Amino acid sequence: MTLAFRNRIDLTLSVTDERITRVDIQPRTRPPLGRLAAGKPAEMLLAGLPRLFSLCAGAHQVALLTAIEAARGEQAAPLTRHRRIKAVLAERLAELLRGLLLGTMAGDRAVLSLAQRLLQAVSSLQADRPDKAPGQSRSETLSQIKMALDELGIGSTLEIVAPGTPVARLMAAARKAAEEGGWRHMPSVHGVLSAADDRAVVTRLMDEGAAFADAPELDGRIPETGVWARHARSRLPAGPAERLSARIAELAVLIRWMEHGETDDDACEEDLVAGYTLGPRRGAAAVECARGRLHHVVELDTQGQISRFEYLAPTEWNFHPRGPVATSLTGAVLRGAEDRDAVHGMVGSFDPCVGFSLTVQELADA
Repeated sequence: MTLAFRNRIDLTLSVTDERITRVDIQPRTRPPLGRLAAGKPAEMLLAGLPRLFSLCAGAHQVALLTAIEAARGEQAAPLTRHRRIKAVLAERLAELLRGLLLGTMAGDRAVLSLAQRLLQAVSSLQADRPDKAPGQSRSETLSQIKMALDELGIGSTLEIVAPGTPVARLMAAARKAAEEGGWRHMPSVHGVLSAADDRAVVTRLMDEGAAFADAPELDGRIPETGVWARHARSRLPAGPAERLSARIAELAVLIRWMEHGETDDDACEEDLVAGYTLGPRRGAAAVECARGRLHHVVELDTQGQISRFEYLAPTEWNFHPRGPVATSLTGAVLRGAEDRDAVHGMVGSFDPCVGFSLTVQELADA
């Protein structure tokens, strides 16, 4: 049987007098994983997650394991929990770099020579595989990554953007886009999704399933999740430059975490991995992955096999038809190719876990 689903987000921008007046978002259609998992052993779903999710597969595995343990009334040993946190943060580093190098910076020729070897080294470090040069140690691989990041302009200190580097040029372009594109420099009206929302989210997810996951909201609120949400301590403006700055700052924090032997608590924010018991044989988990807060819920039958499985990915919050992406784009200037590139970059800064398309619809002036 072939499962038909649309693994893409389509955005239609209505433009009047060179300004975006409306943003219509057709979200992706998610595969019916709950139906596929029903009646299967938990181990079978766990093994299949890397094939089902090409991005953030490790975070999905940690979420499922944690939810299953909560359903069984178990708790991971401290060493097991540490290994899971280490895996989630290593994957976050890899995903953030991949999005930066293959997305935002893909057009910079100076980056192309660095991207392949940097991503290969990060992948090797992430999986802790021996696919490095013969005899190359983990510390040598980390040194290789740091040198490549230095060439990009990303260091491990707070003053992270070196002048004249590819990242500095990218930041300058983002600031120019903000000034010329009319991005709305006002506080976000959405707020951020945090661990304080977990109980409400997983309860709704368990009760309503895909109906909630396809278009999530909490009492009319559609909070933002992801890199910016992790760094925003208040309802600050969130234009292209601010979002890029938050991404680069997080990369610097993760590199510092690796330098300190992956035990630095500064990088391990509270509730990075959280489990919740929802009743007999019912469990849930939340994992703060690269793109934001990921939620899983499971229910086990009396034989310990999965009777229900639901998940809610960060993309469904950010790309909700009335969510943060739509609000961020509304009011921006859209005159020509440069502005379209800026809009594309703004959408990409939310780092969806699937591809997206942009269609512009010119409307008559009022």
